[in-house]
Amino acid sequence: MEQKEPDYGIEHLFVGKDPFFRLQRAAGLAPPHDLGVKRRALFFALLCWLPIVVTAGFAGRAFGGETAEPLLLHFAIHSRCLIAIPLFIIGESGLLRLEWLIRHFVVSGLVGESSLPKFRAALNSADRLLNAWWIFAILVGIVAANVIYPVQQFERLHEASWAIEQEADRVRLIFAGWWYLLVLRSIFSLLIGLWIWRILVFAILLRRISKLDLDLAPVHPDQVGGLGFLKLAPLVFVPFVLGVSFVLASHFAHSVLYHGVSVDSLRLPITLYLIVVLVLCLSPLLALAGKLLRLRRKALLDYGALAGRHGRLVDRRWIRGETIRDDALLNAPELGPVADVRTMHESVSDIQLVPIGRQTVLMLAAAAIGPMVPVLLIEIPVKDLLKMLAGYLF
Repeated sequence: MEQKEPDYGIEHLFVGKDPFFRLQRAAGLAPPHDLGVKRRALFFALLCWLPIVVTAGFAGRAFGGETAEPLLLHFAIHSRCLIAIPLFIIGESGLLRLEWLIRHFVVSGLVGESSLPKFRAALNSADRLLNAWWIFAILVGIVAANVIYPVQQFERLHEASWAIEQEADRVRLIFAGWWYLLVLRSIFSLLIGLWIWRILVFAILLRRISKLDLDLAPVHPDQVGGLGFLKLAPLVFVPFVLGVSFVLASHFAHSVLYHGVSVDSLRLPITLYLIVVLVLCLSPLLALAGKLLRLRRKALLDYGALAGRHGRLVDRRWIRGETIRDDALLNAPELGPVADVRTMHESVSDIQLVPIGRQTVLMLAAAAIGPMVPVLLIEIPVKDLLKMLAGYLF
């Protein structure tokens, strides 16, 4: 008979009920029983991009003519609209997988009946944080503050240089420039803020779950007591990381191609960005480090004592030639010979302190660095690049 998953009292946790999504659903962008990610991604991409391109084109600022650096050459604006924003929205569907992983605490038996009420309370607390209007208001306030300064200092903002129009005694922004500053930057910043908030709430949730009486298995083959399924959790953030990386890479590419910035000078900021990405996406799993450390310490004592008792019985029977009357430990099939007992103790010694997998780290690093690779290759002559590739292949 198929096991029925417990009722958690919430429909969705990390997606589908936050204030920004509810506003979109009220506006008809999302259907009643679906996230509508494709529809919303297309809508926001066109909302941010089309008015800028069309009005800049009519003003002669899109492809040249009125300005030395037209809108076409500002790659970061286009990558924000056509790559990052769609990735941020489409990536929300992956948050359903994160919910499944959280619920797997119960399905896998890590959370027993006695801890289930506290587990539900932790989920409900996270749900309130994710869907609170006051949090959304704070994010909107941060976004507004992030927009006010560029609006006041638009003359110094290089990315808006294509939209600046010189008049007799002053400079002003054309309509496309205002749309870029007020609409595009606001939506882009708000989506980034929502993703960062989800990561923080995920960390808070894991911290509360770590305080429960989890039924961890010291000799579990995943080497994290049965928490190995959480190694997949940070992969949910790959679309978010990829979107941000494309925007940064576009900024760097523009600086190298049109402002003489050296590629070598970008290696440090790219490295720092990689570190920030890994820390941000993997740090929620650190909440379980204390739990796993205590598990390893206790298991080393318990399994060390078991291995010692087993070894002494083997020594008494086969070295000293004694007759062992209570030989249940020696004959236990789950323990087996001395080699198996030693393997069991070694597996306890190998318990990791955090459920972070190498593949997860590599995929996050690839999402962060991948879009930067073409930028790093800009200053390499095509001839040298072909020789390098030929060397790898042949």
